Amino acid sequence: MIELPNGDTKRFLTLRLSTADNLVSVYAPTLPSDAEVKDQFYEDLECAVSKVPTCEYVIFLGDFNARVGTDRESWPGV
Repeated sequence: MIELPNGDTKRFLTLRLSTADNLVSVYAPTLPSDAEVKDQFYEDLECAVSKVPTCEYVIFLGDFNARVGTDRESWPGV
């Protein structure tokens, strides 16, 4: 490890390794969560990822709470 794990929020944890890989473990808010909670999560995640040098890899782990099902019209292009 180059840096100790950083728990920027209760929803994700970043870890920088000497292999130039950055692990980001996430737990995104669920669909019924308030829009403010979801927006804050993505703002915090963007802030954390923007701190990673562009020459390094970022590997996301965890749960972004993806939706699967027959309601394809709600998610065009997916």
